[in-house]
Amino acid sequence: MFREANERAKAWEERHRLEGDAELYFCECANPDCLEKVSLREADYERIRSDSRRFVIVPGHEVPDVETVIERNEGWSIVEKAPELGPTVEALDPRGDG
Repeated sequence: MFREANERAKAWEERHRLEGDAELYFCECANPDCLEKVSLREADYERIRSDSRRFVIVPGHEVPDVETVIERNEGWSIVEKAPELGPTVEALDPRGDG
């Protein structure tokens, strides 16, 4: 849900004018009630989005049973969903064919 919101917000021209180099993205954790945001560069977001199984989250929002933290940064982390969830996250990816 939040990944789709991040994808839609990327298209807003005013977002780029307001945020400069760093932009605000919704935490893409598994908690549907999470409303926290992370600040990162668009290049970092695009790097994360290059793999449907990877999501940007607020540190500590990972779910160890189904995802692994693969990178930690100041204010945000990257998690990768378990391989068996690959078909599901690929089907739900707003950039994909699913």
